[in-house]
Amino acid sequence: MNPRFLSAAVLLGVLAAGSALAQPREQRPAAPGGYLFLDVEGRPLPFQDHAAIREALLKATVVSREPIGRGVAGAERLVLEHEGVRFRAAFRTVNVKVESEPVSGAKRPKEYRDAAIFEAAAYELSELLGLGRVPPAVARSIDERAGTVQIWMEGTRPEVELLEQGALSPPDEASWRRQKQVMRVFDSLIANNDRNQGNLLIDADWTIWLIDHTRAFKQSSELFEREKLTSCERGLWSALQALDETVIRESLEPYLESREVASLLRRREKLLDHLQGLIEKQGEEAVLFNLPFSVAAAREQP
Repeated sequence: MNPRFLSAAVLLGVLAAGSALAQPREQRPAAPGGYLFLDVEGRPLPFQDHAAIREALLKATVVSREPIGRGVAGAERLVLEHEGVRFRAAFRTVNVKVESEPVSGAKRPKEYRDAAIFEAAAYELSELLGLGRVPPAVARSIDERAGTVQIWMEGTRPEVELLEQGALSPPDEASWRRQKQVMRVFDSLIANNDRNQGNLLIDADWTIWLIDHTRAFKQSSELFEREKLTSCERGLWSALQALDETVIRESLEPYLESREVASLLRRREKLLDHLQGLIEKQGEEAVLFNLPFSVAAAREQP
């Protein structure tokens, strides 16, 4: 059997046997490490697992809304209420066609979508891979405007803010570099060249969270910044190999057009080939690494 096209059951077995990044989806808390999702008063939400958070995002009543003022154009910060609990969320509604920069020799510039629905797609794919680094997001319409609602990451700060304040000092540089490499592999897979210091969030345990994927999932088979793809987390490598094409299509077709899914599958093949080439040339120990969820989790390990 081709290891790149294992069944869903085998995939779960691979993930469960992998590193701390890989645990069965619905058995995992919504957040890695010690992160707790909070209500508007800063108290832990009574629901912390994936299923309960997504249900709340879908069913909660909108109490208030205001422009976020940064990041994706038109994004709003909501206060939602569900079963007597109030919490914040981000509501994105962007959905436009954009022309990419012309490529030398191309007949015409390629179009790509800048679409809120990609946030839900990024979350789903992150979960399929066992990453848990994209906060839960769902497709939802509010006041007849279609978009996505994503739980707010209370107590996190964007990398750009820490840089401006001279406070970007990760306590574990090796872990930080490895988290960034996980981010690069994921961004390359989803064709996201819009990652910046404003949509990379950092929590109190220096765990990186990834948001704002509305310009990802381009119709391109090329890997962005291939030269920076020098290593990969072991659990992620196993998950990339084991992902079944049918599972990918079933999970992402509610959010992506058929051509976007096809491009994703082609990038996955190129990513696997690239990483396998590095392993054959440099050796597995030089390319693959283990990554605990967070600095806090790393300290707890024997």
